[in-house]
Amino acid sequence: MKYHLKLAAAAGVAISGMAMSLGTVQAQDTGVVYAGGSAGDGINGYAGGVVALPGSRLGHGFAVRADVNGGDYRYDANGQEISARYFGSDVALVYQTSGKWGWANFSVGPRVTDTRISPIDPANRLRGTRVDVGLQTDGTVGDEWCASWFVSLGVIDLAYITQVRGSRLVDRRSNTQLGLEGGVQGDRHYNRRNVGVFASTRISGKFQGVLSAGGSKQRDRPAKPYVSIGLSRVF
Repeated sequence: MKYHLKLAAAAGVAISGMAMSLGTVQAQDTGVVYAGGSAGDGINGYAGGVVALPGSRLGHGFAVRADVNGGDYRYDANGQEISARYFGSDVALVYQTSGKWGWANFSVGPRVTDTRISPIDPANRLRGTRVDVGLQTDGTVGDEWCASWFVSLGVIDLAYITQVRGSRLVDRRSNTQLGLEGGVQGDRHYNRRNVGVFASTRISGKFQGVLSAGGSKQRDRPAKPYVSIGLSRVF
């Protein structure tokens, strides 16, 4: 069997979170909202936000994060094509830290994903409604040359996604960065890798946009192109 896996807005958060730079954050800022999507080996969209708790601010102290996501995909099982649609959400407590070196977040919280499959595939244990505990970390180190990461793990299903990016700041005024990205996601039955390029820039005011494109390869399936877009705003 060949599985596809969508992790409760993980890819979306990676895109938006990595687009945010401390260079765009002011001392009074308390949160960030983001949205976007991707197309390639399936289609998905997401939206969410991070809000600092009282006594904290964006980049320092504790915060809460909430996300929603959804999409559709297909896979082959026993010579038959299976269609699936999913919707997921998660809420997490986030610890934020930052400094001249960059920033990092660490979070934990419940995750719920509902997947509808047609025709029914009894061997797919991810079908129906699944409740999990999500662990996540993301962050950026560096200034003109930056390294960013995103790692998410579902404790019960052992579903994981990792993404890393390396970039060069080409224009400080617009916070424009160009770079490379790569990642891997999967679970006990599934593994998918991707590599591509991305560009991130301030669009207007506190809005930051990011666009990426590349190729992905799932085990035992042909390589396919992908494109993704994300938008975030601090407040």
